Amino acid sequence: MSDIEKPTTDENGPESDEPKSRKALILKIVAAVVVVIGLTILFFWIAVNPRKMKFHVTEASFTQFSLSNDNTNLLYNLRLSVTVRNPNKRIGFQYDLVETEAYYYGEKFDSGNLVSFYQPPKTTRVVDTWLSGQGKVTLESEEVVEFKERNGNSGVYPVDLKIHFYTSVRLGSMNIGDFKVKVKCGLKVPLSGTSSTAFNPTKCDVDFNPLLVIYTD
Repeated sequence: MSDIEKPTTDENGPESDEPKSRKALILKIVAAVVVVIGLTILFFWIAVNPRKMKFHVTEASFTQFSLSNDNTNLLYNLRLSVTVRNPNKRIGFQYDLVETEAYYYGEKFDSGNLVSFYQPPKTTRVVDTWLSGQGKVTLESEEVVEFKERNGNSGVYPVDLKIHFYTSVRLGSMNIGDFKVKVKCGLKVPLSGTSSTAFNPTKCDVDFNPLLVIYTD
């Protein structure tokens, strides 16, 4: 008796293609949803036309700025007036976890915190602060010489002021998102009583981090 060949089933037939087609359909739907959400956000931002806040240091002066006898500590009293402008017509900013840092030739000599506040659209706020105390520094010998020469001559010192904070971008009562912002101000600060040079109001560089961040109070 001759062997009868049994019919074989094609493992790659229509039934096996169904999971693949379902997966492809799901991927297309997900891609379409992502595109729609992305376009909605894009059109929203274009309509709202958000602009970053503007920082200016309008007043800055030392009432004390000297080195300790061993040249390892800076003794200072620094008065600052910072003007913050919100140029947006619809968007307000909530400023939280505001930290300041002051540097002399790359050496941080002070850091502190400012109070949180909300800034409505099209408003300007002036923030006054004092930095006072003594900070340990490591200056090269030529920097020490230059420091003492400035004290006896121009009485004007280069100071980098850095401000870091988180801002909640608000449209009315709606919180659009939380962003990390970095501000840097390159200042030429006169020492009161020794310098005849007035402080020149200085515009600061504002760097928005475009990535949303999550933080806790």
